[in-house]
Amino acid sequence: MAKITHLVDSLSLTQSAPDWHITCICVCVMSVQTRDFVNVAARSREFGCRVPVGIALLPGNFSTAANAGEFSYHAATQDVRSALQTIGLEDEGPAARDKTGENGDCTAAHSMGCSEGLSPFSRPQGEPNSESAQLPLVVFFGAGLLGGPPWRVAVALGMVSSVFASHARRTGQRDVRLNLVVERPGERGCVCIGYQGDAFGIVGLVRDVRRIGADG
Repeated sequence: MAKITHLVDSLSLTQSAPDWHITCICVCVMSVQTRDFVNVAARSREFGCRVPVGIALLPGNFSTAANAGEFSYHAATQDVRSALQTIGLEDEGPAARDKTGENGDCTAAHSMGCSEGLSPFSRPQGEPNSESAQLPLVVFFGAGLLGGPPWRVAVALGMVSSVFASHARRTGQRDVRLNLVVERPGERGCVCIGYQGDAFGIVGLVRDVRRIGADG
């Protein structure tokens, strides 16, 4: 399902002299698509990685990678991880160390680690390359987060929006590619909300995330 939203903000300036009329128009196009996604818990076990239950930053190619050695992340991943930490949310994704040691990590199952011989914890996160530049940022919302206080989803998306807006100011790249992977209740797999558009439209996806997390 695809939804296209056009937001037009018009500003008119009229001088006293006749025929002087200036109109500035800003058009923002946002695309939202919803589709089924791989079972994140099952896929994580296949890779030998930590199984996330709360919030996790996943590789942009999580659903297609043949093994953990092929993982590639969006350039904003490290900044988003840091932003989430400021509001008390810990990234449970493959590139974040499992401090408990209970769920293992990518290097435990794959001697090559998650990228060219480096462990997922030592390799630089967020450095753009030819592949990661084409990948979306992928944020997983698990049952552990969705079943908690409702504000956490809204604040988490607000932090993602803020990071993307900051990147846009530095790079001039306004178009955002984001996949929000939401765990359905009752172990019924996951749904992906694919978003492309302005950074400030991300917060508007809160309702969709909560709906899928509650009803599937």
